[in-house]
Amino acid sequence: MMMTLDPITLIVLVMLLVWIVQALRILLSQKRFTWKAGLNMIASCCLIVGAVGFFGTFLSMKLPNSFEWPVGQTDAAIILDEGTTIVPHEPSGRVQIYNDQLIFQRGWVVNGGGGPFKLTQGSDRNFYVHASRTDRTYLYDLNGNVLSTENLKSGQYSKISAASNRVEVPTPFYLKLFTSPIGPWLVAAFGMFLLFLTGEGRGKKA
Repeated sequence: MMMTLDPITLIVLVMLLVWIVQALRILLSQKRFTWKAGLNMIASCCLIVGAVGFFGTFLSMKLPNSFEWPVGQTDAAIILDEGTTIVPHEPSGRVQIYNDQLIFQRGWVVNGGGGPFKLTQGSDRNFYVHASRTDRTYLYDLNGNVLSTENLKSGQYSKISAASNRVEVPTPFYLKLFTSPIGPWLVAAFGMFLLFLTGEGRGKKA
């Protein structure tokens, strides 16, 4: 199953590609090694990491259920009796299902309208997603099927107590940066700062 290329997704892909191409242009244009060239190389890598983290969060919403977005630690997981763990990742609007060994099984984008959502447990094989932006509660099974939908009353969302199990999802160290959009944004900002220092961001050459 491939990514669905609707117009918005296509625009985001083009923006990501442009950002990466510009960063690679800076990286490959360094003809001799100086301290400025070294900083420009580091800055280029920072920009690529930032672009992947920033645009990748949106693109992850279009990926198949077999895709796992790096989660790291969460304090809002549901742990079922047999050990199945349901993990929310609010920045990407996804929930991801893990077995009792915390091995990824599947994940999908919930009907949250891209806004905050909370998880609460239903029965042994389903759970609720309470979405702030859509003011609705969705009952999901563990395969990502919506079993029922119910409107939330005014002010009800803030009164819902979300699941509060702390879980550390095994995440390679090189992916931990992408567990939150803040990390890539800071890396990209650092890259822009380096380009400003070297003059590359002002059209000067190393």
